[in-house]
Order: sequence, then structure tokens, then C-alpha cells
Amino acid sequence: MKIIKAMGIIGVLFGIMLVMAGVGFTKTSLVNETFAAATGNKTNATNIPSPQAVLQKGATPPVSNSSLSNDVKTTTTNNNITLGNPFYIAYDKQPTSQVPVPLRGGGTATEVIYSGTGTVKGIRFVETGRALIIPISRTIVDIDGGLVIKANDGGGKDNGNATLSFREIGTMTAAGTLQGSGAAIFNSNATGKLSFLSNTVAIFTDNGNKDGTNIIKAWEWKYR
Repeated sequence: MKIIKAMGIIGVLFGIMLVMAGVGFTKTSLVNETFAAATGNKTNATNIPSPQAVLQKGATPPVSNSSLSNDVKTTTTNNNITLGNPFYIAYDKQPTSQVPVPLRGGGTATEVIYSGTGTVKGIRFVETGRALIIPISRTIVDIDGGLVIKANDGGGKDNGNATLSFREIGTMTAAGTLQGSGAAIFNSNATGKLSFLSNTVAIFTDNGNKDGTNIIKAWEWKYR
């Protein structure tokens, strides 16, 4: 896998994380409560909207501060970014639970629980995640979440676990699918065959399908 060489992208990604940090959603509790939440606040999976549906229904965005736009200056830089093969690929199913969450600044977000399967450096895993979908406008959302992944190489035994937190900005396309990108940080508690993921930083793309499923591809971020 080729290492991403463009320095500009890390500023953009972490800028997103800093700007959106004020919504009051705690990443640590999100990861710790992932499995506990699976036993409560569930609705019928056939009636649960995908992130695409949340946008299409026109969920209420938080109240914006128009004065902030006057203080922000945008600089566009053209960088040549080379992405090799992703080290992490996940196939996420439709959400199995959704709960409306009032935001402190006004508006309503949607908390979802979902699951999926994938591979990381050739190791198969299953995952369970929770995310908060925060409408910024009718076509843009801020997604803040966490995952627990478990190695699943067969044999029915625990082959290792890892947890991560992520932040993403998603956009609804004209075709009605959600497309996004973001950054993920693996915690230091990875075990077994997934222990190499401890403290790993990754950038990722999120390609949504019309049926509510998503394909996540991630590239490891290394600085040198």
C-alpha cells in the first residue's frame, strides 16, 4: 500500500473534527456503549431509515450562527494525492435501530446502530457500530460514531478485538445516495490478531447505496 504523501489533507480532516466538536457528542461513551445499546431503544428494522432517508425526510439541522461565516476565509489548494489499495474495507448493512436526539444548539439528530463485515490487512472481521447523524443542511450531514470490530477467521474462538472512533462529512448526491469521507482513530486496546490496529490513524471514504447499505474503504495515515 502506498503511503499518502499530501500533507494538506490532514489539516482538512482534523479541521472538520475541530469545527464539529461543539455538538456535545462523547466519542468515548459511544464506543463503550455500543453493545449495551443493542439491547434497548430498538425499532422494527424494516421501518428504520438509512442515513440517506434521514436527509431526504428533511431532519432539522441545528441553528447556525451566520456571523461565523463572515470570519471564515476559505483557501483552496490543489494537491496530488496518491491512494494505494485500502487496508480496511467494510460492508455495512442498513441500521437496526434509530433514536431522535435533540441537540443543545437546536435541531434534531438521529442516533443509529448498525453492523457489517469486512477485512483489514486480509483479516476478516464482524463489526457493530453506533453513529450520530447530524444534519447540517438538507444535503449535508456530520456523522460522529464508533465501532467495535472482532476478528472472525473461523474456528468459533475470539481472535482479537479493536475499537475506533470516527468523524465523517456526508453529502446526498443527485442519485439519492450518501457519499462521504472522514478520519478514524483506533484506540490503544486492540487485542489478538487485531493488536496491530492500536493507535492507528486512517482516512476513509463512505459510498452509500440506494438500499441503505454502505461500503467503507480506509487508508492508513502514516507521517514521516
